[in-house]
Amino acid sequence: MAQRSPAVEELERLCQDSTYSAQSYFEAAKAATFWGRTAVFLPALVAAVAGLVAALYSARLGGTVSAVAGAVAATASFMGSDGKPELYRESARRYTNLRHTARLEVAMAGTKTEQELEAILRGLHERRAAIVLDDEPVSNWLYARAARRIAAGVTAYAPGLARRDDASAG
Repeated sequence: MAQRSPAVEELERLCQDSTYSAQSYFEAAKAATFWGRTAVFLPALVAAVAGLVAALYSARLGGTVSAVAGAVAATASFMGSDGKPELYRESARRYTNLRHTARLEVAMAGTKTEQELEAILRGLHERRAAIVLDDEPVSNWLYARAARRIAAGVTAYAPGLARRDDASAG
């Protein structure tokens, strides 16, 4: 049995690390989008219900609650999200790109010398360091959610699935 190259083993670790990082940032983007929408929707819903109560029952409290909830919803809508969902998605895409590049290099390792593999590995680690430098860290519970989804196979490559551009050819 041939011994595996240390550079190939490190490329595989980089690929796995990139998989978990990408999925964590995709989970962060989904969570930020959900909470950003919820911050607008819930106060608007409360305002609508309270306004209906005030209109149907001439309840002053309903009018007051409606006005306050409406102001909260308007403020949340005006402030909008701070762009975090898109920043998280961009980080996830960058990690995904790194993952695909590392997978390609693992697949092509047999055609390269150890020195070439080391140079490639160093370049990929520099790319990863640049991504990490730009990223805002995500919460541990998002990493745990990503780990569960990865274990369930969300990032697995399924053989036999047609690529989008090949779907119309067959």
